[in-house]
Amino acid sequence: MSSPPRRPPGTARRIALFIAFCLLVVCGRVAFSASAQLDRAKRLEAESQWHEAAAAYGGAIRMYLPGLSVGNIASERLVGLADRALAGADRDEERYCLEELRSGWLAVRSTYQPGQRWVTLAEERLATVMLADPRGNWPERSLPPDERAKIVAATLAERGDPDLGWVLLMGLGYIVWIGGAGMAIWKGVPSRPDVHTRWKVVGRWATAALAGYLVWLLAVANA
Repeated sequence: MSSPPRRPPGTARRIALFIAFCLLVVCGRVAFSASAQLDRAKRLEAESQWHEAAAAYGGAIRMYLPGLSVGNIASERLVGLADRALAGADRDEERYCLEELRSGWLAVRSTYQPGQRWVTLAEERLATVMLADPRGNWPERSLPPDERAKIVAATLAERGDPDLGWVLLMGLGYIVWIGGAGMAIWKGVPSRPDVHTRWKVVGRWATAALAGYLVWLLAVANA
C-alpha cells in the first residue's frame, strides 16, 4: 500500500527554515573568516612582523560572533604586542596595538558592547600613553594634570553609534535578500531533469531578493 503524498511545508515553517538558513550562512562565513584571520595574525607574529600582526589581530576581533573565542585570543595577543612595544619604548606601536584593541571591539557593538573589559583596558592604557606623549600639545600642557586626564577620558568615551532603526532594517534587508535567493532556487529550479524551470517563480523570488539587497544597501549607507 502506497503512502499518502507528503504535504508541502506550511508558510510558517518555510519562513523559519529560511531564517535559519540565513543565520547559518552568516555565522558560518563569520566563523570561517575569523579563524582564517587569527591564523594569519599568528603567522605574522611568528615571523616578527609585529605591526602587521597587530592589524591582523584587530581584523580578527572585528569578525565577532557570540561564543567564538577568536576575539578574546586576538585581544590577549594585542595586549602582549602592546607590552612588547612598551618594553622597547616604542610609543607609536604601543598606541597602535591599543587602538586596534579598542576599535576592533567598538566596531562590533550593536544594542550592547561585547568585549567591554578589553575596551576598558585599552582606554585606560591609551589615556596613559596619550598623556605621557611629549610630542603633542593636546590636551594643552598648560592645563592641570587632572583637567588633561578628564579631557582625554571624555574623548575616549565618545561613541558614534549607528542608528538602531537603520541597523534593524539592514538585518531585515539581508534576510530578505538571502531568503529570496534561496526561495528562487528551492521553488523555481527543479530537482529532476524532466521538470522545467519555473521561471515565473524564479523571477518573483529574485525580485524579492533584489529588493532586500537594495534595502540592505540603503540601510548600510544611512546607519
